[in-house]
Amino acid sequence: MSKFRACALSAVLLAAGGRAGAQPPPSGQAPPAIKTNAEEVLVDLVVRDKKGKPIYDLKPDEIAVTDDGVRQRVTSFRLVQGKEAIANDGARKPLDPLRQIHLVTLAFEGMGVEQRQIARSAAIDMIKGDQSDDVYYSAVAIASQLQVLQSFTRDKDALRKAIEMATSGVSSAQLSSESERVKRQLDDSLRRLTGQSDTAAALHALDATPAPPPGAALGAQALEAKLVELALQMTRFDATVTDAPRLSIASLESLARGLARLPGRKSVLYFTPGLILPTYLDEPYRNLLSIANRANVTFYSIDSNGVMTSRQTANGANDLARATALSAGAATSQTGASTMEEMRAADTAENSIRNNTEGALRDLAESTGGFLIGDSNDLRTPLRRISEEIESYYEVSYSPEIQNYDGSFRRIKVEVGRKDALVHARNGYFALPPDVRAAGLMPFEIPLLQALSTRSAAADVRFRSELVRFGSTPQGIRAAVVVEAPIGGLTFRENREKGVFNAHLALVALVKNASGQVAQKFTRDMPLQGTLDKLAGVKGANFIYKETMTLPPGRYTLETAVSDRENGRLGVVRASYFLSSEPKGVALSDIALVRSYQPGANALEPSDPFQFQGGRVTPTLTRVVKAAPGAMLSLFFVVYPDASNPAKPSLEVEYLKDGKVVGKGALDLPAPDANGRIPYVMSSSAASMEPGEYVIQATAKQGASTAQEQTTIQIEK
Repeated sequence: MSKFRACALSAVLLAAGGRAGAQPPPSGQAPPAIKTNAEEVLVDLVVRDKKGKPIYDLKPDEIAVTDDGVRQRVTSFRLVQGKEAIANDGARKPLDPLRQIHLVTLAFEGMGVEQRQIARSAAIDMIKGDQSDDVYYSAVAIASQLQVLQSFTRDKDALRKAIEMATSGVSSAQLSSESERVKRQLDDSLRRLTGQSDTAAALHALDATPAPPPGAALGAQALEAKLVELALQMTRFDATVTDAPRLSIASLESLARGLARLPGRKSVLYFTPGLILPTYLDEPYRNLLSIANRANVTFYSIDSNGVMTSRQTANGANDLARATALSAGAATSQTGASTMEEMRAADTAENSIRNNTEGALRDLAESTGGFLIGDSNDLRTPLRRISEEIESYYEVSYSPEIQNYDGSFRRIKVEVGRKDALVHARNGYFALPPDVRAAGLMPFEIPLLQALSTRSAAADVRFRSELVRFGSTPQGIRAAVVVEAPIGGLTFRENREKGVFNAHLALVALVKNASGQVAQKFTRDMPLQGTLDKLAGVKGANFIYKETMTLPPGRYTLETAVSDRENGRLGVVRASYFLSSEPKGVALSDIALVRSYQPGANALEPSDPFQFQGGRVTPTLTRVVKAAPGAMLSLFFVVYPDASNPAKPSLEVEYLKDGKVVGKGALDLPAPDANGRIPYVMSSSAASMEPGEYVIQATAKQGASTAQEQTTIQIEK
């Protein structure tokens, strides 16, 4: 058997792909009280004059609201200031106790030395401001996960310490350690305040407690319990993250979901050097906006770069140049195969247009009723504006009477009939029924989950899905969900005028335990776009999705649904697996057929088991190999030596055809890596193999212990 060498790649194309009456009550008529029923839309907004001064004397008949292009009847309109709501006739009424609390979350993400200094100074200036006793701050960091550094408090010394840690440049491991300490304290506090024995019971008890009646006092202990609950819920980060932009979106979404548990306007000050939105995150980003707007969470984006010059457009220019080079490289390729980077050239070119570090930050803020602070080293004036908006804003409500919850994005537009008035309001939400919103589902998931829940046997979209087992750990068994779909089976829309094509794939994979409970859920929405000259090559490629997890030993079912979103077709695959604990001694992972290998891969995830000598292995679930001239058969597996056994592990591989051994050989295993594993890729010529079915069996030995795994492949001419 020869040493491994890279075969021609059949890479996945990555690219990206809402829709933004009656008359309002007459002036002078007292508006009804603010309602909170599930079908009502509540919009908080800030109105300023052309000099930036807040306007506090608007009348209901000066407000016009459209939802999905249809003029709405405003059912409630009031000005909120501090702990009071001011009606149109000037009557003041105390807010509901939980609405009197104004929450501000300071979120810090990935900054350099100068950027951290700007962010630190701005955040400390913010908490030093003159604010009422109902404003509470928390501090979080976005670094490999969403880390809580300080729960909601009015203790400015504690906040200062959290801000300094978030902007000190410490490692993500140190931030994670501090976050775990804070969460343990929150868990202890929650159990103490509710008298429950565990956190889950404490949260359930809080959710079951009815809200205090309007005007009632909220006891200090009840308030503390609610704030602890919010801090835990908003950092309940359970997303599968594979890249930095996805981490940003998932973290901000987690904050918005947690803050939704408290009524009223909530604010997030997002300190970051920039937010880049690749096209494949368009829908998750719109979902973030929808969740924030439904939860009345306002983002204020704070660009920590300070005064910007040519740096702001440098990244975009570099990406555009790289896209041009990649396209040129693809045109002159002699192999006939497109590399991953070549296939992503169109995506790279579009991303270059988006790569202005302030563009997405501005949209995030303005779409949720806030504003961007950027291109300045002195942030005190805009921070004072934020302080004003935290405690003073209008609330408008209406019932859109949605007849069809079709998952479309419904645009909200608020206009004020006053010259030179500037409105900061939310821009829209997804049309999802209340139970779906509560479950935190994205629109593309709904038909896929319906197909799985109805035990559908749909097969209109062809794909394969498997659970690949790796080694045991003290926490459980490592396994990977792998989904592979031929891109050529999707519906392609061609735009001849622009010279581009579009396709769209989405998937949901559920890993269920023996009781039928969902142990893990994985989702991916993948718009595909490229230039027409690459269309033929793209149709011959495969979409490959893989995510890893750790599961307790036991029996599991993998249920996967894939949809072609251009025409609504679906496919469903189900399979059962038994994951057993490895006995003491040498162990082997499952054997995976290799589709491609990327040596020297960037951004390797330490937890990704599909790694080999600093490169990334892409598996394939097909079991058919063409015996064409030069074709190679490459297999990937991992040997797990017994660290307590001094004997050197060895490996023997047999090829069996029709029950007879037709090939056999011993492999020289290298030393284990830093994690005690020996990843291995073995290759042999497929061109010389006779057509037929082969069983490939690998046997690992270490002293007296042995482990054996096998896989089946089909050789075709």
